[in-house]
Amino acid sequence: MLDRRHSPKFLNRFVRSKSLRLTKNQSLTDDFVLYFCHWSNNWQDAVRYTWLKRLLITFFAVLMLAILLFFSITSAEKIQPRSISSDDVRLSHQVLTETVDTLRNNTGRIALQFDQQQLDALMNVASYALPQARFSIVISPYGVAISVQAPLFFHSRSIRAGCLLLNDGTRFAIVQCQLGKLPVPAFVANWILQQAVKKAVTAPADEQLLRLFASGRLTDERLVFIDDNASPIALNLQNTLYSPVALLQDTPVLAPDIVFYLNELKQLQRQYPGERRLAFFALNLLNTAHQRRASGSHSSQYHDATWALIVAFGNRKFIHFANNTVPANQVGRRFVPAILSNRRDLAQHFLYSAAFKLLSSAQLSEQIGNLKELMDAAEGGSGFSFVDLAADRAGIQFALQLDQLQHAQLPLYNSISFEQAIIPPLHDLPEGLSEQQLAQLYGGYEGEGFKQLEQEIMARIAALPLYRHTVIAGPEAQ
Repeated sequence: MLDRRHSPKFLNRFVRSKSLRLTKNQSLTDDFVLYFCHWSNNWQDAVRYTWLKRLLITFFAVLMLAILLFFSITSAEKIQPRSISSDDVRLSHQVLTETVDTLRNNTGRIALQFDQQQLDALMNVASYALPQARFSIVISPYGVAISVQAPLFFHSRSIRAGCLLLNDGTRFAIVQCQLGKLPVPAFVANWILQQAVKKAVTAPADEQLLRLFASGRLTDERLVFIDDNASPIALNLQNTLYSPVALLQDTPVLAPDIVFYLNELKQLQRQYPGERRLAFFALNLLNTAHQRRASGSHSSQYHDATWALIVAFGNRKFIHFANNTVPANQVGRRFVPAILSNRRDLAQHFLYSAAFKLLSSAQLSEQIGNLKELMDAAEGGSGFSFVDLAADRAGIQFALQLDQLQHAQLPLYNSISFEQAIIPPLHDLPEGLSEQQLAQLYGGYEGEGFKQLEQEIMARIAALPLYRHTVIAGPEAQ
C-alpha cells in the first residue's frame, strides 16, 4: 500500500511543483511513473556521488600517507664522501681473501675477527665503488652499528637505513633498526637478513653462514665469529643472481649465441696457433657478427661476440653472467692468453672493464678500475699506472659503443689498424707511481692533476677512429 507521499494528491502536487502540466487524459499510473522515474534518477545520482566521494577520499588518504612515508624515510641531508687510500684497498683485499679462504678451507673450526680499522677499510672501498652511497660499520660498547645512506635518483633527497646488532646472550642479531625516521621491528629486520642470505648463497652454505653469524660477539673492541663445529663452506651464488633480471637487464639472456662465438675462437686458434693479439680475435668475431646480423640475426650478435672474448681471454667464470645456461666447464681451458699493445695485463684490463660495463654502468666500471690501481700504488705493489687506467677506460668505451659502431667499415680494418682503433696511444703515460708520487705529482686520485690526465685519456679514446667512424690506414696484416 502506498503511504501518503505516494498518494495521487501528493503526486499531483509534486508534478505541479516541477512546473509540469498534466492533461486531463493522464491517469494516476502516469503520475506515478513520472514520480518513480524522477526518484530513480536522483537515487542513481546519489549512489554515484557517494562512490565518487569515497574514491576521492581514499585516493587523497593514500596520497597523504605516501607523502608522509616518503618524508619519514628520506632526508635532505647531503651524502658526505668518504676518503680512501691505497692502504684501504690493500687491507680490504687482504681481509676478504683471508675470510673466504678460512670459510672454504677450515678443518672443523672457524674463527674470524674484525677490528675497526678493517671495517673502516671495507666501508671506504664500498663507498668508493658506489660513490653516490655511503656505508658505515662502527663497533661500540653498546653493539655494532651499521648504516647505509643512498641517494634517490629522481629526487634531491637521500634515504638512510641503520641497524644495531649485539649478542643478547643467546645469539648475535639485529636488536634495533630504522628506515629513515621509521622504526622497523627487529624480527622483521632479522627475517629480511635471513632471506637475503638464502636468496644469495646456495645451500648448505646459507645455513652455515647464518649459524656462524649468530655466534658473533664483541671482544676487546673486535667483532668475533667462532664456530667450533664447522665444516668447509663452499660459497656459491644462486643462479638467479646471474640472471639478467637480477642485473636489471632487459633481455632474458645476455649472450644467447655465446657458444657459437666460443667455437669460432677455438677454430681461429687452431688455424692460427701462434696468434695472440686480442685485436685479431676481436676483429674476426665482430666481422662474423656483422655477417650474421646482415643475414637477419638478432642485433645482440655484437654483444655475444664481445662476451665470448671476455669469457675466453678474461675469465671463464663470466659465462655465468653472459649465459647461465652454459656450464663453465663447457668453456674449456684451451684458450691461449691474449695480448693488447703487446701486454697481457692490458688485455685483461680492457676485457674486465668491458664486462663490468655490460653488467652494470660505466661509472662503476671506472671506480673498480681505479680501486685496482690504488691497490697497486700501495707499498709492495707494482705502482699506479695510467696505462692500465687507459686500458680500463678503452674497454668501457668499447662496450658502450657496440651498438653505435659503423659495422659496415669493420672489413676495412686489419689487426694492426683495429688495435690502433680500440686502444689510445700509451707511450707517454706514467706508470709505477707510488701513492706518495701520485699525491706529489697529481694531487692524489682526487687531485686536479689526476683529473686533467684522466680527461686527456678520455679525449684520446674519443678520438679513436672506431668511434670517429673513420679507418686508420695500416700495413697489411691479418
